[in-house]
Amino acid sequence: MTPDGQGHITSETAAIFGATYDPPENLWLKVFFTDSEKSQAAGRDFLKRYLSRTDNSDVPIKDKVAAAQIAAVGQWGTHPGERFAYLKNIKQPTLVVSGNHDVIVYTVNSLYLVQNMPNAKLILYPDANHGSWYENHEDFVFETNRFLNESERIATVTTSTADD
Repeated sequence: MTPDGQGHITSETAAIFGATYDPPENLWLKVFFTDSEKSQAAGRDFLKRYLSRTDNSDVPIKDKVAAAQIAAVGQWGTHPGERFAYLKNIKQPTLVVSGNHDVIVYTVNSLYLVQNMPNAKLILYPDANHGSWYENHEDFVFETNRFLNESERIATVTTSTADD
């Protein structure tokens, strides 16, 4: 994508996914975490947690899925018509989470979302890349629960009013 978040995959994304890593899971240190010592330490902790899971572990990503996601990211912001007008029609409460140094999908895209979605809330983590919630997992869980609880209350009030 260009610096304004439009058009194509970021040069950083291309470089990160074009490189080889030893061991291969170190790819995620570049995708999800910044280069700072603190962020990389959090990344290593994340990988330990992730790799130690034996029950309910994630299904491996297939090449077909990765290609589809990359294509979707590349299409972001190319919607025809008024730029981002379609976002105004999304009325559901939406939690947008980003790192202030996301090089996979530039952070500005999170701002575009919350500026154009009427019920969106942004959490922006400092010194964080594309996996900011992995690095700040305790705060993320707290904020997500708070958001869901508030969203449930809003949905109940809205439904009650609509039913009256």
